This record gives sequence, structure tokens and C-alpha cells, in this order.
Amino acid sequence: MTTTSNHKKHLLKPGQVLNGRWEIVEHIATGGKGEVYRARQPKLEREVAVKVVSQELIDAYEGDQEEIDAEMERFRREVLAMAATRHPNVLQVYDFEQDTLDAGDGQRSIDYIVMEYIPGDTLSSTIPAQGMAGDEDALREWVGKYFLPVLDGVEHMHAQGIVHRDLKPSNVLLDGEIPKLSDFGLVGGGEWKPVTRSHHVIGTLAYMAPEQYMDLAEAGFRADIYSLGKMLYKAAVGTFGKDTMKPLQAAFLARPDTPFLKALDQVIRKATAEESEDRYASVAELREALGKLPGMAPATGPWRRRLALAIGLAVVLAALLAWGVWYHFEGMNPVQPITPAQVPATTAAPAQGPPPEEIKGRDEATLRLVPAGKAPDGTKVAAFYLEATRVTNHQFVEFLNATNSSLEVAQGVVKHDDEPWLYLGEVRKGLEPLDYRGGRFRIKDPALAAHPVVKVTAYGAAAYAAHFGRRLPSPAELNLAAASSPAASSAHGSAVPLTGDAQMESMHAAMQSQTKDAAPATKEPAYFPVTHYPPNKLGIRGLNSPMGSWARAADNGFVVVEKSGEAKAREAWQGLDWVGFRTALSAKE
Repeated sequence: MTTTSNHKKHLLKPGQVLNGRWEIVEHIATGGKGEVYRARQPKLEREVAVKVVSQELIDAYEGDQEEIDAEMERFRREVLAMAATRHPNVLQVYDFEQDTLDAGDGQRSIDYIVMEYIPGDTLSSTIPAQGMAGDEDALREWVGKYFLPVLDGVEHMHAQGIVHRDLKPSNVLLDGEIPKLSDFGLVGGGEWKPVTRSHHVIGTLAYMAPEQYMDLAEAGFRADIYSLGKMLYKAAVGTFGKDTMKPLQAAFLARPDTPFLKALDQVIRKATAEESEDRYASVAELREALGKLPGMAPATGPWRRRLALAIGLAVVLAALLAWGVWYHFEGMNPVQPITPAQVPATTAAPAQGPPPEEIKGRDEATLRLVPAGKAPDGTKVAAFYLEATRVTNHQFVEFLNATNSSLEVAQGVVKHDDEPWLYLGEVRKGLEPLDYRGGRFRIKDPALAAHPVVKVTAYGAAAYAAHFGRRLPSPAELNLAAASSPAASSAHGSAVPLTGDAQMESMHAAMQSQTKDAAPATKEPAYFPVTHYPPNKLGIRGLNSPMGSWARAADNGFVVVEKSGEAKAREAWQGLDWVGFRTALSAKE
């Protein structure tokens, strides 16, 4: 995001503040579709990127409302796609909002995306003009360091039913050395109807699959495979020229003269085959083929690469030191995982030495180490890991879809074996994060994807934790971790009015006689993204926020730990609109 532009007609000016939250610092770039600005969020003292639809693009349509509407729909899809893909190799979206600007001749409304700000360069900067075919070691290193993580991001998108349709090196940002997919303006998938008429050619010709050129609506997952093949080809040959760049055709190396280059040439030819059915059927197949290249380490999938980092117990087998004993986690949850995990759910501490300060879960959750100590009430607590934020709407939707075959949805209640897990509907006045349509759970409002899931029951929270090999924390653990937190402050913003709990329909007689169970705080708890509150010295956010958290009591019952630290018993079927949860894991040396 370091490119500049000579365009003088920018929508936003330095110093301008959108919705009282995002202060524009400078214009970064103007592309074919949008304008991108560096901005700052004063309350959290962090930099973000703000993207708006380019005014020049709107002007170019000369009042053609059909085209303008199509462009705005693509912009909306970009937000939905980014909100649906929570992955370290995909750019993170924070918010999607509207504001009204003074336009000289009146006021105009704009839609804008607030997203992760990446000050580095793009993947293009890692590819020399002459390519790397003449330096096999450099090319192998590039594939392992940059291309395989790109495959991880694309594979995650495909798992969500999303096709990028504009993959190219300049659309991969570099956060240090971490590649992140960006520019989702052309996303498609089975859930979205085409917004572009078939005779419109949209995309980048050098990386565009033939079927996308003929009809954007026909570009499926294998169109992304074609683009990935062209990216691999560019890494080998460098700058595209008339002798190298042949759009809409299969790419191949001109003179592969070593076993490595000959094998790479076959991978590129198959990935960029003109007929989509002749290409690799999936990102996993492409990754496997790369792992078989001479001199390349086996190209394992993303979970297996995380697993390689998790192996920490050394076992002496004769004269061989082997790493391969899975760390076994024991939790207190009575709710068992719905599906047996195929890999360890969370990275484990090493066999010797102090445990790491941070570990990652299979759901991409970050857990931070809380050293052993005494809770404020004097309870001794052993060292454990606690999720750095509450579980988000996006995380919980992915979990629900992973366990969908065992769930029932009736009258807005998500149940498993007659136990309610979640109550759908509004969580604040006018705010409804999730819904259930066409047999799948969805993020209804993408702006709320990174907000904490609420109206989740203790059953649902415990099931989520168990599914990923973790558990709910105890009240003492939450209070020990909270002792390192800054006091919650009203400076974080005003609260959104609560609507009250969802109606507990037909669960059992106790539910039918339920009265409103309001939040205990005198001020209704605000509803902000999980990253809204600053981290404490342990790197954990929001422990002293007004929201409550589900916890497991010593008697194996469920309680809600309130902002004050007080633990109050609750019925496991209750779904409260001011209560979320986070997960924990014991730290074992």
C-alpha cells in the first residue's frame, strides 16, 4: 500500500474525520476501482486503511445507474468476502460504514471500508525483472516463503465458497514477510448472482482464465488456479513481455534444462491449462505438486504446517530423535467435540523450557499465557492460556457450519440434541449479526463479523471450546487475567441500546416462564469489535469491558463472570445479549 497517484480529484482530504472515528491522514493510491487512504483511529491510536469507490469511476459511467449500482454491489461483496475470511494470509476488514460529505454543490453519501493497514510493498517487489529460473535455490525459497502462504489464503477463501477472480502479485500485500490477499472487488461464488453483464471483460488479462474472459460468471475455483499458475510463471520468467506474456493461453517455460525446471514447467502447464477441467482441481492438488518438485520440501497444507510447529515432545527411539508425540489436552467440558479433530487443536508448549507466551488454535484463535498466581479472592491458579479476545460472530458461524449436520434451527433457536446453543435475531436495536438461510449460517451484517458473539448459551460456548480441544475458563482464571487489565473506560464510545434477550420459545417450562434477565451494569454494555479494547500487559483484550463471560464453576456448573469479577450462576440454556465467551487451555510443561 505504498503506491502513489497523480490523480488530483480525491474524495477525502487529510484531516477529514469519517463518522467521528476515522481521521484521514493521506491518500495512498487510486486504482481502477477505488481510492485508498491511510487513516488513524485516535481512540485506539492505530493506523488503518480506508477504501472508497473512486469518484473518477463513478463519473466515467456518466449517470448510467445500472453500472453504478453494479459497482456498488461489487464494493459490498468485497466487504462480505473479507469479513468471511478470517485468515493470517487474508487482509482483515474492521468496519463497513456510510458517511455524508460536503461536495460543493450539496452533500453526497459514501460507503467505505475500514481495513488493516499494511505499510509494506506487494508480492511484485519479491520478483526480479529477469525472474528466478536462473537461480533455482532462490525460486525454491520464494515458493516456500511467499507462494505457499498465498495458497493457504486462497484455499481458505475457497472453503468459504469464495472465488477471488483477480489474483496477481500486485494484489498480495506484504506485512513484513507475511503475504496477505487483498482487492476482493471481483469476488464471486455460488451464493452470489452475477452483477456484470456477460460482454463486460473485468480483471487483469495477463492472469485471467479464458472462461473469465468469455464470461465473468463462469469463473469458478479453477479460474483462481489459472491465476496462481500465472503468478508462479511470473516468478520464473520475470517481467511479462511479448515473448513471455500470452494471455488466455497455457504458460510454459521456454527452455527448462534442469530436472527442477522441467518439473516446474509441468506444474505451470497444468495449472494454466486453457480448459478448466484440465487444471488442478483444487489448491491442495497444486500444493501437492509443488511439494514433489526436485529439491523442494513436501508442501504440506496450512494445518500441517501449524502442526509442525506444534510438535514438541522428543522421544528417543534407539539412536533416532523423533518429533511426533501429539500433546494431549484434557479439559473439563462435558460436551464432547462433534467431529474428531484430525490434527492437534492448538499448538503445544515445548517439552522442555518455559511455555511460549502465545499459541494458536485451529480456529486461528490467539491464546496468551497467563502465569500462575493468585486471583483477587486468593484462589491459587495454575498457569494457563486464555484466548486474547472473545469469540467473534465470524468464528462462531464457522463452527456452526462445521457442525451443521447435527444441528436444528427452529423459531430462531439453534439446537443440538434439544440443547440450545444460540438464539438468532437482533443483539442490539437494529443490529442482527447472524442468520440462517439455505441450510447454512451466515454473517448477515459484515460490519459485525469481528464483534463478540452474544446470545450464545453455555451449551454452545462449551461445545465450541470442546470442538477445538479447549475449555471454558474458571472464574478465578478470568479474574487473575483481568487483574492485569486497564480499567474499562467510557472513552471507548457510547453504548448501543439493548433490545433484551431473545424469546426462549418452547424449550421447556422454565424457559416459557422466563422474565427479562437484564445486564447487571448500570450502563448498558456497548457492542464493539473484539479488538476495540486495548490489550493488557498479557496481550489480552476486553477483560474489564462491561460484557460478561461464560465460565465453568468448581461444581462443574456454569456461571457468568461480570465486569466486577463476581461470578453468578446461570442456567446453561440462557442466551444473554450482554454475555459472550472466550476459551482457555491449561499450560503443561
